[in-house]
Amino acid sequence: MSHKFNILTDTEQAVLQTMTMQMSPMKALEYLKGLGIDNSKRTYFRCKKKVESTKWQCLYRIAELFTDQHLQRIDRLELIESLMWKNYDAEKNPHKKVDILCSIVNMQPFLSNYYGATRFVLEKRLKIDPIKKPPVYIDIDIDKKQSEENKFYSQRDYLNKIEKGELRRMTLGKDLDRFNPEQ
Repeated sequence: MSHKFNILTDTEQAVLQTMTMQMSPMKALEYLKGLGIDNSKRTYFRCKKKVESTKWQCLYRIAELFTDQHLQRIDRLELIESLMWKNYDAEKNPHKKVDILCSIVNMQPFLSNYYGATRFVLEKRLKIDPIKKPPVYIDIDIDKKQSEENKFYSQRDYLNKIEKGELRRMTLGKDLDRFNPEQ
């Protein structure tokens, strides 16, 4: 976990690890002792309760940093691509040049998926966040068909459901979507 997301102490992070590994309390205490954390059973359960109570704070914090992290990953991929092209130009061995070109081609789907996901999220957010809309986009309306088909969902719930599916499809690929058995 990145240090930017940490709102837990080191002990609480270790307890989170035991929860992730689904350890029994006794095994968890042994694991913590192996890490140099000597807790009683009572302290372990108190830390576990605090970790469980901070789930929403962690999710909110991740969401706050999403844009920066997303842009940073795009910048990193673009930098890597640029450096690959420089290495390609500097390389004299034809076989290594082909390897570099293959690497460039192999990274293109990742970059395309990030661009596609960015565009999709921005388009959907401009439709549902009227407070955050630039003045140019104030006249954009939600699809009438979409509203009629899903009158039991709020606009935000409907778009979050659609966004989740679209982002999963964009990042995993249509054939690789292991979370959606319908495909």
